[in-house]
Amino acid sequence: MNVISIFLGEFWPPFIGVAVGLSVVWHARRSALDGYPPFIGPKSFTELSGFPKDQQKQLLHEASTEAFAGWRSFIPVVVFAAMFAAGAALGRTLPKVATVPDSFWVHTGFAAFFAAFGGGLAGRLELRHLRPFLKASIERIQHAA
Repeated sequence: MNVISIFLGEFWPPFIGVAVGLSVVWHARRSALDGYPPFIGPKSFTELSGFPKDQQKQLLHEASTEAFAGWRSFIPVVVFAAMFAAGAALGRTLPKVATVPDSFWVHTGFAAFFAAFGGGLAGRLELRHLRPFLKASIERIQHAA
C-alpha cells in the first residue's frame, strides 16, 4: 500500500503541470490562423500531398476546428499528460522501493520513454479522429472547384 501512495504522490504534480501547460500550448496553436493540433502536422496525412503548403495548413486547421470542438480537444492532452506523469512517477518511485539507483538519468529515462509512448498514442488518437473531418473538408474544396 505504501508503494501506491508514493506513486500517486509523485504522479499528480507532473500530471497537473503537463496537462495545464500542454492545454495552453494546444489552445495557442489551435487559435493561430493556420494552427493545428500539437502532435500531428500536414505531413501526417497523405491526403494533403496534392495541395500547396498554405492550403494544407488551412485544410488541417479547418478540420481540426471541426473535429476537436468542446471537451474532445483535451483527450490527447490528458493521454499525453497521464503517460508522462506515470513515467516520471515510476522513475521516482522505483528507487524508493527497489534497488534501482536514484539518479537523474533514471528519472529522465522513465519520463522520456513514457512521454514518447504517450506522444505517439496521442498523435494516433488525433489522426484517427481528425481524418474523417479532413476528408470532408477536401471533398468540399473539390466540389466547389
